Amino acid sequence: MKVVDGKQVELTLSSTKAQDEVTLTFHIADVQTKKGISNLEQYLGAVGHVVILSDDAEKYLHVHPVDEKATGPKAEFMTSFPNSGMYKIWGQFQHQGKVFTVPFVVDIK
Repeated sequence: MKVVDGKQVELTLSSTKAQDEVTLTFHIADVQTKKGISNLEQYLGAVGHVVILSDDAEKYLHVHPVDEKATGPKAEFMTSFPNSGMYKIWGQFQHQGKVFTVPFVVDIK
């Protein structure tokens, strides 16, 4: 779990196995109240954007939102990790007119 700009963001993956179809689920809550934030705003036409790079920066993964019109507290994205190894993930979301970026690192088997 990460805390950024007063928001607590948790990332869960449906699988951590290379070549599986993986759902990335970001759960976004207010850090003070712990209540889910359900009024995320569209950012560049979607609930959010996700960038994933392999640790050697050789692989850039394509990520699609499951529901572009979602408003939180859950934002889901689909991808597939081509190989095992460490990957860096950045999720970007907009709330109350402000974009925030949340970094994660995952180990894919």
